Amino acid sequence: MPQRPELGAIAEQVIQRLQQIEDQVTQNQRIADELGRLRDVVKDLERTIVSRFSGEPVPAAKPTERVPRQRAAKRSRAATRPSVAKRAIAPRGQNQAKILAALTGSRPMTASELARLTGISAGTVSTTLTKMAKTGELTKAERGYRLPG
Repeated sequence: MPQRPELGAIAEQVIQRLQQIEDQVTQNQRIADELGRLRDVVKDLERTIVSRFSGEPVPAAKPTERVPRQRAAKRSRAATRPSVAKRAIAPRGQNQAKILAALTGSRPMTASELARLTGISAGTVSTTLTKMAKTGELTKAERGYRLPG
């Protein structure tokens, strides 16, 4: 009959594997924190570019909040996902002004390019571009939109 492994040895192997997984989770959390900080920096840079086109100062984004770490075994699946904050509604005309400022003196741009540059959601930019093209404020280019004339 084959010998059964000793329960103590099995428990030790499981404990070692748990430690490895906890170390990996900690490393992944550090990487996720750094990713959030880098995304904030990119948003600040993009807003600075837009503010130079429009001449308006744009406030810097708030730094990413650090979430207290929990042990991997106690962390729920929902706790690993970033919380979705409610979006603020921009004052009337502000999105259009940001889009016009971004298009001033530049090549035609797509909705996704304008969204990255202005910090406005891609869906809102797309809808706003369509409306502005219908009113004649913008013209549709071969790829993207541009100012008329």
